[in-house]
Amino acid sequence: MFLRILILLLSGLWFLTAQPAQAGEAPRHTQARIFSAVEGVDQLKTVPVGVEVQLDPGWKTYWRTPGEVGLAPVFDWSGSVNLKKARVQWPAPSRFAAFDIDNYGYENSITFPIDIKPQETGKPVALSLKLDLLICNKICIPESHRLSLTIPAGTAKVSADQGALAAAMQKIPVTTDQKSFSVQNTWLETGDDGKIYFHVNAGAAAPLGADADMFVEHSSFISIGKPAFNYDAAQQRLHIQAPVRSSETLETLQKTLGQGRITLTVVDQGRAFERQAALNGGKAPPLAEDISHLAQEHLNLGILFFAFMGGLILNLMPCVLPVLSLKILSVLSHGGKDHRIHRWALFRNFMASAAGILFSFWLMAGALTALKTAGQSIGWGIQFQHPGFLIFLIAVLSAFAANMWGLYEIQVPRFIARNLPARHEHEPTLAGHFLTGAFATLLATPCTAPFLGTAVSFALAGAAADIFIVFTFLGIGLAFPYIVLALSPHIFKYMPKPGRWMVTFKKVLAVALALTAAWLVSVLITISSQPTLDSGWSPFDEARIMPAVEDGKTVVVDVTADWCLTCKANKRLVLDQQDVEDALSAPNILRLQADWTQHNEAIAAYLKKYGKYGVPFNIVYGPGAPNGIILNELLSKQEIMRALAEASDE
Repeated sequence: MFLRILILLLSGLWFLTAQPAQAGEAPRHTQARIFSAVEGVDQLKTVPVGVEVQLDPGWKTYWRTPGEVGLAPVFDWSGSVNLKKARVQWPAPSRFAAFDIDNYGYENSITFPIDIKPQETGKPVALSLKLDLLICNKICIPESHRLSLTIPAGTAKVSADQGALAAAMQKIPVTTDQKSFSVQNTWLETGDDGKIYFHVNAGAAAPLGADADMFVEHSSFISIGKPAFNYDAAQQRLHIQAPVRSSETLETLQKTLGQGRITLTVVDQGRAFERQAALNGGKAPPLAEDISHLAQEHLNLGILFFAFMGGLILNLMPCVLPVLSLKILSVLSHGGKDHRIHRWALFRNFMASAAGILFSFWLMAGALTALKTAGQSIGWGIQFQHPGFLIFLIAVLSAFAANMWGLYEIQVPRFIARNLPARHEHEPTLAGHFLTGAFATLLATPCTAPFLGTAVSFALAGAAADIFIVFTFLGIGLAFPYIVLALSPHIFKYMPKPGRWMVTFKKVLAVALALTAAWLVSVLITISSQPTLDSGWSPFDEARIMPAVEDGKTVVVDVTADWCLTCKANKRLVLDQQDVEDALSAPNILRLQADWTQHNEAIAAYLKKYGKYGVPFNIVYGPGAPNGIILNELLSKQEIMRALAEASDE
């Protein structure tokens, strides 16, 4: 550790005091030049330029993240004319290991593609560059180059150097092409040897070569060693494990790496991929193959907690809350403080509803597993894309609402009524309580609660066992209030006595269910017609994203559906707010809206690339975030503003 710090300090001192080599001084070990791929600026918003560095044999220079010691090249454009911004693109590096120290960089020669944005389009650009390099062989020394280039106004004809820049661009890590390599999850874990390891689960279309490598970047500059790759050809899944070079504890490292984004650059056989990730699956679901994975992987206890909490919070959603309220109301109608209420009856009835909830989640898990096995698109709430399901749910909701309003009364069959005490004559059967739980589950599916999206994405990205286990915990979460009331009937002693207020409250719940039915009618009408976009949004087309980003624009994607209540809440409470609308209406922002009300295979495939299987889904791309910044399911104004600023990279 002391050696690393000493080298870094000495390198930094040399670097800061470096001056260009003069005649009579020691010979340089690098040569550099700047060139343009076009002969004129024309009306280009981005002018392609390259900076080439040639190194003597045996000498190396550094990447943007140099590793444990070293310093990255510094590009100083002071003195340039008509230059608004210069964005350096970094070719994939190599790993240089010596004395148990890992550094990342280049040898022989390297060309940095530069995106030049003129201050005024159509006018000449005069570039003045001071390039500071730290180069190393047996020793490390600084070298500096002063380079200049004028690109005149005129036709942007391809120059003689265009081929050199095109070749350099082939070495830039690809930020798209999720099919070839897609990061699903990252986490930290202590190995059997007592050391801490950084793990990555990923989807990969093909195995990596023997010389493959992965470079991990984070604002904390924690060093990650050379990884080991384990590929499952049958599942097209890749597990990566790399040692963490740090004396910090696991808890400290988790806290540090859990703040901010992690950038992963994977290099393999001339290819390179760059991906953004978040520790412990904050922005992408992990992959898991079977129950043993679910029991062993560090993250999964957190996923099960997310599933439970997501299901629990669903009880507060506007469609589901009336069902729980009805259950409580049915108990109060027989005397909230009446000691004659039989505890066994309460336990039996509420547990029957809980069983209905769990059974419904298992039914959904089985259906989703069957669809996935058949190669069909799957997701949370996709049943709302089918008119038949909507018609069924509208009929059930209407019947419930009419019954609660007193328009008719559901009678217990006579052969059952004859064997029940008089006061229980109109009380639902166990089957009725069971169906109440199933009904609550149906009403919950158009909602996305906090924690729910991460848990569902984990499940649907995994195998059948993952789907059933996670959906079981979702069901337990939704059923938890029913279970608590079943096990603690004394709670009803503290609730209001029966009275006329119950009639009024029952009618309020009836109105709530009727409004839900009316909303579903509007959804039914929508999926029989062409989707309409919100004002200011353009139709979603994934092919437009990267060209817009390369042109310096910020791209905001909103994947929504008319049956998604959380989407509606995001729109009403955040996206339609004037300050947010003003920010999204800026001329450099492209807004793309994908309507998933109806089934759309392209939208389903787009969601799957990011490990998502439901809506809402919002992501912001830009020059500062070409891989995109995924936003939370429940949007906030502060989060959107922060993402826009980060993505624009102004």
